[in-house]
Formats: sequence, structure tokens, C-alpha cells
Amino acid sequence: MATLVEASREFLYRVAAKIDAGEKQIKEISMAKNFSCMVSDRVTYDASQIFGSCGYLRTCLVERLCRDNRILSIGGGTREIMKEIIAKHISS
Repeated sequence: MATLVEASREFLYRVAAKIDAGEKQIKEISMAKNFSCMVSDRVTYDASQIFGSCGYLRTCLVERLCRDNRILSIGGGTREIMKEIIAKHISS
């Protein structure tokens, strides 16, 4: 899980550095966001599996993270939209 989080972080940092340098990064932003959402889904699911039934109790941090993950991934734009943006910029 830590490897996925670190890979996601490094990808975001690389895209941010290119944006800071003045490069247009629409496709890369969508790719980084899509990958980060995928990692977040995977990590919160794995954490809830590790914690077992405790991961579903309101008193457990894992339960809140799983709940927040779903809301943030939907509110920030669904992964399907990110895939459409990526496909549009790859094909052009």
C-alpha cells in the first residue's frame, strides 16, 4: 500500500513541477488524478480488509477514510470523465 501511495505522490509532484515550469499538462493532470483515485480506492479497501469488522465501526479512522474516499472521488470528477479526457488528448 505504501508503494502505491508513494508512486502516486511522485507522479503528482512530477506533473506539478511541469505546470510550474509553464508547460500545459491537461492529459497528465487527468492521468495523475485518475491514478491517485485508483490508488486511494485500493488502499482504503485494503485497509478495511486488514482491520476487518473494526474497519466498519464509526469509531475507527479506516471507516471514515473509506467513506471520505468515495465522496471525494465522486465530487472531484468521476474516473470515467478522467478517462475520456485522457483518450481525447491521446488521440489528438
